[in-house]
Amino acid sequence: MTKELLAARRRQWAEFNRWERSLLPLHRSPSACVAGVGALYHWFPSRTVSIDPDPEKLGIQSMRSALARLSAPGSQETWGSLL
Repeated sequence: MTKELLAARRRQWAEFNRWERSLLPLHRSPSACVAGVGALYHWFPSRTVSIDPDPEKLGIQSMRSALARLSAPGSQETWGSLL
């Protein structure tokens, strides 16, 4: 990470922190939470955002397999035993 990029990230975090302090945490609406996540998402480089970390969807496949085993009739397994 270059010094310029680090300085830019620090400015972005400072801006985010100012924005976050302006909100009342107890009164934050779901849309405001999503907007905050969206703001963080936009800070990622476009190359990073465009890469699928799980192109074969192995995580989804293993989750579906575990859920099928849990929901099978007579299943004695617990979620903890599948992890």
